[in-house]
Amino acid sequence: MNIPFDLHTHCTLSFDGVSSAEEMVRRAVELGVEYYALTDHVDLGGHADPDFDLEATVNGAKEQIPALRLKYEGKTELLYGVELGQAVHEPEKAEALLKENAYDFVIGSIHNIRGYDDFYFLDLTQYDPVELLDIYFRELLETAEQGYFDVMAHITYPLRYIVGEYGINVDLSRWSVITDEIFRTLVRNDRGIEINTSGLRQKLGRTMPDAELVRRYRELGGRILTIGSDAHRTEDLGKGIETGISIARDCGFTEIAVFRDRSPHFIEI
Repeated sequence: MNIPFDLHTHCTLSFDGVSSAEEMVRRAVELGVEYYALTDHVDLGGHADPDFDLEATVNGAKEQIPALRLKYEGKTELLYGVELGQAVHEPEKAEALLKENAYDFVIGSIHNIRGYDDFYFLDLTQYDPVELLDIYFRELLETAEQGYFDVMAHITYPLRYIVGEYGINVDLSRWSVITDEIFRTLVRNDRGIEINTSGLRQKLGRTMPDAELVRRYRELGGRILTIGSDAHRTEDLGKGIETGISIARDCGFTEIAVFRDRSPHFIEI
């Protein structure tokens, strides 16, 4: 079975990417991916790798993606995307970046909250996970209100580490009021969420978010939904997409959004 889409992936233009842009596109073609988005990291508000050249990522994508789109025309629809991290930490820089680059698709995310490293690097035995999640969801709400994106990425991202790596169980119902507020804000601003399938192949063992939150987003009026593997190498491209589609259907979605020129186009699932 061909994979219809994969709308969140990275290549070596990201600081943590493993496969080149062309290797990723070629793999998408092999898998029969009809709609494929490269969404490399542009993280604002500080970065874990001091040697990472953010400008090189932005310019590299601007140069490579149009050429690859032309080369593989008719084999996959390559979308020019970006994962814009922590835009609320540097809003002026985020706004300028989006004005200067003609992206098809912008994913908004939070990998690190103000004053902390990325959750990936935190020794979570030294922190109160409830306190961290309090701050994280407040920053997600701030991100939703700012709206410099099309779809909010992996909204339960910290669980990849809190639960998956450290085995610290948390009850997300504690944050149900603010997650509802995030969803209502997204709906009001005509923004969406994604089902990020990377957790299925990691210790977390579930999508980010899981079905319960996807269903709640739908109940509150959410209609814009994408699905992405968050692959950083060819081996992971397309993984979990079928499971993501099943979750979307179970939660009442009949369509997935694909973005061109920052506008959603809906395809049936």
